[in-house]
Amino acid sequence: MKLVSAKEMLDDAVRGHYAVGHFNLNNMESVRAFLLAAQETKSPIILGVSGGTAKYMGGYKTIADTVKGFIDYLNITVPVALHVDHGTYEEALDAIESGFSSVM
Repeated sequence: MKLVSAKEMLDDAVRGHYAVGHFNLNNMESVRAFLLAAQETKSPIILGVSGGTAKYMGGYKTIADTVKGFIDYLNITVPVALHVDHGTYEEALDAIESGFSSVM
């Protein structure tokens, strides 16, 4: 499954009267854990990344590729949005060009 727009995900949640969890990534283990929990509970999820985390984890492209790789490897079927959490203009642009589906 490819990454989805957080706006579309949240619009669906409003219509369906449910919440969508947003969890900030810190490392590769958190990516895996959050995706598996979302799949187990059959819940859409927003994975957030701060500028500091992007620097720590090797940049937005590395993170986007890691998340997409885990989605494929773990056979994740629930909607997943990859979100820049409070980024600068430059960070948001880099993230979008790297494959992120949401920015703040």
